[in-house]
Amino acid sequence: MKRKWRFKDFKDFDLLTHRPLVDFPAIMALCSGERAVILVTCLGAYFLSMAMIYQMSPFFEVYARNNCGASTVTVGLIFAAMPATSFLGNLVMDVMIRKFGVEVMMNCGLILLAMSSLGFGLSSSVTSWVIWRAMQGLATAPIYTSISTRLARTFTGDGEFHRVVGLQEVCGNVGVTVGPLLGGMLFEFGGFALPFITSAALHLIFVGISLASLLCKKKPDQSDPCVSDGSDGLESGSSDGSQNSDSVTLCSVASLRLFLLAGLPLLCLGVWGSFEPLLGEHFVKVLGPIDHSMIGFLMSLSAVPSTFAAIAVPSLLKCVRAKWLMAGGLLIYACGSFALGSAKLLTPWGSQIVGLLLIGCGWGLCWTPVLPSMVDSAASKVLDVSPELARHMVSPSVSSIFNAFAALGEASGPMLGTWLLPHHFTLGSKIIAIFLVLYAVCTF
Repeated sequence: MKRKWRFKDFKDFDLLTHRPLVDFPAIMALCSGERAVILVTCLGAYFLSMAMIYQMSPFFEVYARNNCGASTVTVGLIFAAMPATSFLGNLVMDVMIRKFGVEVMMNCGLILLAMSSLGFGLSSSVTSWVIWRAMQGLATAPIYTSISTRLARTFTGDGEFHRVVGLQEVCGNVGVTVGPLLGGMLFEFGGFALPFITSAALHLIFVGISLASLLCKKKPDQSDPCVSDGSDGLESGSSDGSQNSDSVTLCSVASLRLFLLAGLPLLCLGVWGSFEPLLGEHFVKVLGPIDHSMIGFLMSLSAVPSTFAAIAVPSLLKCVRAKWLMAGGLLIYACGSFALGSAKLLTPWGSQIVGLLLIGCGWGLCWTPVLPSMVDSAASKVLDVSPELARHMVSPSVSSIFNAFAALGEASGPMLGTWLLPHHFTLGSKIIAIFLVLYAVCTF
């Protein structure tokens, strides 16, 4: 007799594998002992930096135009200054991490980010905004590369790196959600400087917490090559391993597959970066007069489906290969881009909300598997060492490439968007959608 399915059988389960889409016991297993401290420190730093970067999205374009006469292209240049210098900083970050260690580089980056955020908020000219924004880029390079390296070295078990990257994406999405919403509210309450003063204070408080955790931390077990304290040495204690680690550089891990994978974060951030400086004005044109808080809410809406997609990725990878998951994410992203520029496809509100939700879902499915796939691809070329040691060796260089390409996309996106989209938003968004589809088809 055939068994009848009941509603509770479907709840929280993937129908193809009968496995839970969100493996909560596996996630909780990551949060134990010293690894929990590393996880909280890395994810907290990522959340704060993402919130700071996106907090000015709802109000900066209008403020710069009204107070300094800045054009749309000038605003795009200011937005692009940060990722441009971050791209340059990431090119040398693998060497800096090997020399000074991930913990030192991450905390130095957080301090510099707090100072540059404060300087940006207290400035009132285009030139000073470009300078301070460029300093923010130099600060984010050590933060993001140190986080990626530390997580790759610490979480080396089966599927663990995918899970922590998913959690990292969740924290980033929360930052992207809270940042614009809180930034718009603080701007309306206390003016232009208040969001940046608040961000600087929170960064400095977190640096104090991070330094306190380092002082209280136990020394890791040197006999376990999978346990990492985030230093630049190899925990296996092998002199040969240390020598091999020094020989792993950006050039030695570079390959066509690695660069094709690195193109995915470039596209994800590049497409969103092309939309970001113009979304406030676009929403007003399509939806009518709305305040900065509502604009901030709409801009953060894509983070909701992205969060759930990122959490589900480790379970989805048990039945779907990573390359198909990334290709599918790009196709969904393309559909969202198309809907965002098609106000008459549905109702004006419906097209914008559907477009933002699709962009977020596609982002989460596409972005989350990229860095683990890049690390695995580079580690497979390192011979005569254990897989854990190979991942440890390649993680600084691979993280530098990943974050450099992401920064390049974030830098080129605003410049391309402010050139292509201001007068042809509908056509430009459809061109972007077609390009995403072609990249997904040709690459995968």
